[in-house]
Amino acid sequence: MGIRALIGTSAVTLAVLLTGCSADDPKTACETPASAPPAETALLPTGLSLDGFATVTHVQKTQGHLTVRAVTDKPIDEVTVLIQDAVTGAGYRPAGMDNEGFEAEVFFTSGSYAAGQALVRRGGCDGQWDIDLVLIDPSAVPSPTAKPAPTPSPSATTG
Repeated sequence: MGIRALIGTSAVTLAVLLTGCSADDPKTACETPASAPPAETALLPTGLSLDGFATVTHVQKTQGHLTVRAVTDKPIDEVTVLIQDAVTGAGYRPAGMDNEGFEAEVFFTSGSYAAGQALVRRGGCDGQWDIDLVLIDPSAVPSPTAKPAPTPSPSATTG
């Protein structure tokens, strides 16, 4: 390989490396995430809104569970509190939190049932956090005042 070819190859390699540190770097220049379509956001329980702190990108309801994916640029310490407020607005109750600084989990109950969790992790861009929220469908939770049906006693069936 001639000296000119080596210099040319080195120049191209250097340009590629420098481009990796520019505004074209996916970690520093990210587009605003697309919002979930209205048909999906219509699945959110009444009172649950992430408006004002996150963009909901996907909502899915399957087998008695609701999965919500969202993206935010708020600091993780603030996001965990905002998630608690949002989920409380839909009738769930906060049940605990584990915030390690690089990821956090927020837990919820509904009545006496464990009703879901939000997982917050670093996103694909600097300063961005991905939120994965999974809740049990509020309509699948028995009323706290519902009493189980009485079962017949053994003496009543052996008569």
